[in-house]
Amino acid sequence: MKIESLVKVVSPDAVFEVYPDGNESAALFFEGRKVLSAGRITTGKFSESTGLSEKLRKHFANDGLSAEAESVNVIPFGCEYHVARQWKFAGNCGELTCDIAADNGGRIHELTLEEITFTGRAVAVEYWLLGSAEVITAPAEGVICEGSTLPVRVKVTFDDGIAAEFYCGDDFWRHNCAANYSGAAASHRIYAADDGIHWVRQVLSVPEDQEVEKRPWRFKALFGAGKADAAGVNSETSARFTAEGCFAAPVLRRNFRAFIRKQQANGVLLTVAGNAVCNDGSHINRPGKAVQHGMIGELFDEYLWASSAMARKGGSFAIESSLPEFSGSVITANLGKAACEVADGTQEEFEL
Repeated sequence: MKIESLVKVVSPDAVFEVYPDGNESAALFFEGRKVLSAGRITTGKFSESTGLSEKLRKHFANDGLSAEAESVNVIPFGCEYHVARQWKFAGNCGELTCDIAADNGGRIHELTLEEITFTGRAVAVEYWLLGSAEVITAPAEGVICEGSTLPVRVKVTFDDGIAAEFYCGDDFWRHNCAANYSGAAASHRIYAADDGIHWVRQVLSVPEDQEVEKRPWRFKALFGAGKADAAGVNSETSARFTAEGCFAAPVLRRNFRAFIRKQQANGVLLTVAGNAVCNDGSHINRPGKAVQHGMIGELFDEYLWASSAMARKGGSFAIESSLPEFSGSVITANLGKAACEVADGTQEEFEL
């Protein structure tokens, strides 16, 4: 398989890099400096940072509005663990899908996801805990948050007016997997250090004598950066689709795509209101069950699709979100802008 030495996606304001090996799997730069990075997973006593890279390849969309990177790393110890990632990037934000599997009959008893580092002189930290309606703002000092409750999103504001944000993804129940096993625990810790703010994400710790199922694991996340005081929608609009309720509902997404297909050279705005948490399991193929999930990840996927579809018609697309849990979010602020062009920063000559 192809192994790039570096994947580098460049937009007018940001640079996104993906690495085949080392302690960091990826990093986001904004206005010339690193603001966020993702580490490597650990399972039991084995760290992915000691593993081997089997694949790193890139793909840039033909319309120049987005880019993807795919990687595979192997931890060649124990039962041998495979870690596959897919990164999608557009503008100043992106999406991570991470698949983790234990081969040779192995089972995962302990799993810590990529440590997230917000790099720079932080002045404030905002975080939203699952089950709470309040977004907490705390000073950037000492231990900011610690416990088993999942921080759904964390936004860090720096002294230069830049903010970086990480959202754990829509699949909240995956992060709460410890609830499925007797004696299991999860642990999240957000703390300040000399280089910035760190978020340690242990989603599963099961006693060795406890039976666990053999299964692969998938976790998704969103991340982004921008000016801390970034305005909302910044795109010309001549047509609007209003989404009421959970955008993860398949019927709502089908209606939205049908609406986009009928548009001509318009500036289309998707307006989303309501709450960022839904319990209707039918939205995620679990009918009849109450399963907590979000919808920002679905919005990002539709942002990529609709931006490309409207660009082919000479139009544009943006999303206006008024979800209270994402007030001030730099991720949703970026989705409020028409997609800009990105380029391959590893080429000797590139233009935006």
